[in-house]
Amino acid sequence: MIKLQGLSDEELREIARQTADAFYDYTYNGEDIGLIKYISSREAMFIYISAIVQAAYKAGVLYTTSDRREGFLMLSGEGAGGKIGLIDGFKMIAAEKKALGGFGNMKRFINACFCDGGTIETRMRKEKRKFLRIEMLIVRKEYQGQGLMRQMMEYAYKTAESHQVPVILDTDDKDKAARYEHLGMKLDRVRNCGERFHMYDLIREIPNDSPGVQRENLQRYTEPSEEVRRSEAI
Repeated sequence: MIKLQGLSDEELREIARQTADAFYDYTYNGEDIGLIKYISSREAMFIYISAIVQAAYKAGVLYTTSDRREGFLMLSGEGAGGKIGLIDGFKMIAAEKKALGGFGNMKRFINACFCDGGTIETRMRKEKRKFLRIEMLIVRKEYQGQGLMRQMMEYAYKTAESHQVPVILDTDDKDKAARYEHLGMKLDRVRNCGERFHMYDLIREIPNDSPGVQRENLQRYTEPSEEVRRSEAI
């Protein structure tokens, strides 16, 4: 994976366009409409996604698969590589409001996304658990079916394991959730957020065979107990 750096405004705009088209052209299953329920035009999707791409790029949390830029990955949390700044955060909110057609629609969209007990990120924060979150993952249509989604997921897994945190994400389509499950995520819960709008929360806990867990287990089994230490001191 390559962290995107040194791009021109035109290159960033093209990445935003490719990403927005991937979301807008996605074919949902019969049970879900997803993001299209609230962002119904291609241009509105571009406005929404463009602000996200620019903020992620400036924060250093936007990655691509190779110099051909077949797919894009945006991360947040432990090991992501940076954090979106306050000004870019406000720009994202402004773009979201414009894309959704005003404050009222934006409020309905946010309420839907946080419905039924809140996002998995909200619940993790309440439990004071650190995590690596996959904010966005897309493979351009002409490169699909080549294992690039797996490549990006494995990068996220390795990054999370190196920081000893789980990977989390949520998605707006049952078929997308199934693909993430196939690649190692576990469905945590399905939130019913309105007519034909569901959010699928997924998590991948730290594997027991990851180096960090193995070191912790080795330390646990090799360190003498308090009782032994007391006996040795007598």
